Amino acid sequence: MNIDGKTDNGSSRNENDIRAKVKSLNVLNVYSNNLGMCIASEMIEDKTNEIPTIPKILDKITVKGNIITWDALNTQKENVKSVIQRKGDYVVPIKQNQGTFYNDLTLYFNETQLDIIRACGPHNTYLKTLEKSHSSIITYEYFQTEDISWYFNLKDWRGVKSFGLVKKTTQKGKNKSVEYRYYISSMYNDIDTFSKAIRQHWNVENKLHWHLDFTFKQDENSTMDKNALLNLQILKKLALAFLNDVKRVYDRSLKRIRFWISLDYENEILRFFNILAH
Repeated sequence: MNIDGKTDNGSSRNENDIRAKVKSLNVLNVYSNNLGMCIASEMIEDKTNEIPTIPKILDKITVKGNIITWDALNTQKENVKSVIQRKGDYVVPIKQNQGTFYNDLTLYFNETQLDIIRACGPHNTYLKTLEKSHSSIITYEYFQTEDISWYFNLKDWRGVKSFGLVKKTTQKGKNKSVEYRYYISSMYNDIDTFSKAIRQHWNVENKLHWHLDFTFKQDENSTMDKNALLNLQILKKLALAFLNDVKRVYDRSLKRIRFWISLDYENEILRFFNILAH
């Protein structure tokens, strides 16, 4: 399950002579990869308030037996503790907002250590994949290790069992760029599950937030009433789940399915719900 916030930019207003500044609607969403849909939403004041909202939205879903992911902003000690208390697991990134922890990980995962992990000796696992993207070749290397006892502040990160790194190398002609991303996890070494959790985190953006803006034009909605806009967003998420389900039959993009239904609504909507029923 992937947790991420979405901002509806059209709902904001600048301050003028007759009103104060109106902030955009910000909503924290939970996307379920198993169900292929958004399963929980919680309104938040602004992006920075996602952090205390994580435990609140975890109470709305079944955390037990599931892997929870979010972005680096929400990787906080209380949030990982909330997942463990609810008997779930987490795979979450560590970035500069965690200061010394991030620095310690960058020092630990040096090239010598990466070679040791590549050898897949005790406490280590490794996976390498290749992808072609237009004229680029992208190599992903996933490193996971249970060698974590060296970290002095380990007890403050509830349930952590392994540290990880993703090394992304992009080769385009003679040009090459390398990017490193660091993770902590409550799971022991399982490189397939670890890498899958990292890759699937982006589904909350690609399969939910992007479609809300592209297929449903959510970002263009200028409704100022936040409760009304949130309710409308929830209905759009439900419609999105329905569209994804019928796509197997219509064999069109979600936007074209909406258009196709509009051409003969009375007949197509019956067909639409008949597909859902099967």
